[in-house]
Parts: sequence; structure tokens; C-alpha cells
Amino acid sequence: MKRLTKRLRTPQLLGVGVMTLLLGLVASPTAQAATAAPAAAQCSGSWDGKTYWAKAAGRNGGGYARTYWNNSTKQNCVKFWSSPYDGLASHISLAIFDEGGDYSIDPPKEHPANYHYFAGPLYTWFNSTGQCIRVSGSLVRGGVTYSLDTGPIRCG
Repeated sequence: MKRLTKRLRTPQLLGVGVMTLLLGLVASPTAQAATAAPAAAQCSGSWDGKTYWAKAAGRNGGGYARTYWNNSTKQNCVKFWSSPYDGLASHISLAIFDEGGDYSIDPPKEHPANYHYFAGPLYTWFNSTGQCIRVSGSLVRGGVTYSLDTGPIRCG
């Protein structure tokens, strides 16, 4: 499984020492910024300008995905965000499939996690020039499960 980044999954995972430091700096604006959502690793490459919304009962909401193409590496990338980006979503999962049957998933099956902000970035494994990809994912927000399935996209 190809994982290029590592990130915090919830603010509660911060170490005791870091929390003590943050609590000591509450009065400063920089401390308030530090307690915001964890920084999201980004896909490299160019966004295609499309937003793919997760749906529940035929309506958009809960979260969205965006895909990117990196012309240098010849790989597609996808990222799936909770919307709003407030940490209230749970069980965010994401998968990217290429025409050759290769796929990447986040969180990996062997290391399940309960993401609250985003999943990904995930990259296609090999040169995917001219190949379609498919993206799927899901998240739970307010007890409602939102699902994402793009069907074939970014076909070259």
C-alpha cells in the first residue's frame, strides 16, 4: 500500500507535552491557530476543477473529493474532505482504482482508523496515462452515512 504522508487523525492524539504547551499559550492568537484542525497533506499535480460530492438519500453533503493529475509522475491522486472541515465527521474512508485493477485505500485495512477531517491523499500505483480511474469513499456525519462513487473519470 503506497502511503506518502502521515497525519494526526484527531486533536485528541496530541501528546500530553504538546497539549500542556498549547494550554499555556491559550491567550495568544498563534496558540488558537495551533489548536485548529490538523494540517492536511495535499496531492501534487493539477486539479481538474471538479468536485465530487458524497451523497445520502440523493442529496450532497458530508464531504467531497477532488482528483489531481501529476504530469511528472504520470499518476492520479485523490483526497476526500469532511465538509464542513470541523472534525465532526467520522469513519472517513477513501479508495482509488485504476483500469489495471490496482487500488489504494485509506485507512489501510491492516491499520483501520477513525478519521474526522480527511482521507488521502491516495495515488495510483503506476503510470496511469490514458487510463480511467474510479474513486469511492464514505463518511458518517450526524448519524447519516454519505457515500461517494464517481464511476469512471479522468479518462485519457
